[in-house]
Amino acid sequence: MRMGFGAAARAGWDTPLRRLSRFDGVTFHPVDEASVTERHVHVFVHGWQPGFRLQERLHAITDLVPALPAWDPRLIDPVGRTLSSYHVELLGALAALGPDHCVLHYSWIDESATDARVMLAYRSRQATQVNGRRLAAGLQQVLKNGESQLHLIGHSHGSAVAVHAAAALGRTPRQVTLLDAPENRLSRLSGAANLIDVVLPRIRPTRDDEGPFVDSYASVFGRPYHRKGGLSSVVDVSLYAGLALKPTFVEALSEAHLYAVDWYALSVREAERGVGYGWSPLYDGDVKHLSSYYHSRGRKKPLTLGRRAGLAHLMGAQRPLPAPRRDSRVTDIDLHLNRRYPASAKVLRLLPGDGLITFDVEIDGGDGDEQILLELDAVPVFIGLARYPVPRSGRYVVLTDGSAGEHLLTARLVTDASTRAWPRVLITNVTIESWPDAMPGFTMERVAMRTFVSGLVVGGAGTLFTQMLWKLLRWTLRPLPRIVRRMLAERALR
Repeated sequence: MRMGFGAAARAGWDTPLRRLSRFDGVTFHPVDEASVTERHVHVFVHGWQPGFRLQERLHAITDLVPALPAWDPRLIDPVGRTLSSYHVELLGALAALGPDHCVLHYSWIDESATDARVMLAYRSRQATQVNGRRLAAGLQQVLKNGESQLHLIGHSHGSAVAVHAAAALGRTPRQVTLLDAPENRLSRLSGAANLIDVVLPRIRPTRDDEGPFVDSYASVFGRPYHRKGGLSSVVDVSLYAGLALKPTFVEALSEAHLYAVDWYALSVREAERGVGYGWSPLYDGDVKHLSSYYHSRGRKKPLTLGRRAGLAHLMGAQRPLPAPRRDSRVTDIDLHLNRRYPASAKVLRLLPGDGLITFDVEIDGGDGDEQILLELDAVPVFIGLARYPVPRSGRYVVLTDGSAGEHLLTARLVTDASTRAWPRVLITNVTIESWPDAMPGFTMERVAMRTFVSGLVVGGAGTLFTQMLWKLLRWTLRPLPRIVRRMLAERALR
């Protein structure tokens, strides 16, 4: 059966508002359009949720809903805790700041939940771009007070969602807080790394009133951002999480990963200490005189921070000169969308080091309720509402999974099936950008090759070490039989 143009256009319809909830300090409530009027608005975004995939799908299908929210009490981990219990302390601390503070929770567990396998983290990270745009669209719908100061807080992959949302908003958030955003080599190897250091400059972090203040707290998988180009205003904090005694190493690592959330909740409750939320501009903190890098001195005094200098600075070394940047390539690709052709696709040819696809969007006509969706290799990466134009800073696609070769860029126009005023959408100036420090994207083949090479090197080194140890033992023990015979002979003579 062939689907008509109207039904086809409606099939990809997304409702960002259903992913937002308001927390009042006790429970979660739905959020209506233009219902948030508070002066301070804090938005928390959870991260990757391994092991929750089957639970989420089972309850969502049973309830006849497209997705289950992350705050549903039926989502329980193997130790008997609800998923929301790991974040409710931070949400409660923010809600306790006063009646002029609104706390929102964004859920994307239907796309961030996977089976409990480390190598599936890339699936969660793939969904961060489109969910960042969904969050931006949802906030544009619910915020009524144009003077509200917006605070985006993301944990793990939720930090990438927060950054993509900040870039896609039509207004500048006051602060963006990243809690153990995965960026180190371990997370890059497994495909879990956010790779948002190329996106952060697009939101222009600053220490003044013109742009967002960005602070990042690393407990396991994070690494400092302030050394990257355009990010000198970011404040990085290295937290001492340690590894608690748990039945498995994975559980200990997970608790250390969540330590950044607990630490920031403590800084909210004890804001007078002047660190974490205590130095936030939302708390009237003076961010202009903050250092770029801090570290905690231990778990016994978590809010006691010291200034930290990088190893290269301590050794007196100078930073290496940046690698030459390849000029951006403006392609001849234009995507036209209208009533007759609500979808269009083009093939992009990428080179090693390509990192971003930027574009312009023109919309002519329509009633403003239309949605423009973009996919890269069948993975949703962008959503925009015609009523809320996405600023230039948010018109991009990150090629975190891109490898050299051909890739398919697809655009779709989604409207209400009953609409009569179909717009014409034109996507132009499709440009491919690269940057010197671009990391190769995640592929199973690359991980398999790295695993094989690592195993080969480790195995070879282990074999060589074993052979050398055996030869050393043989050389050491060679005179032992002669010594024993001599001792026996001397005892016989006695």
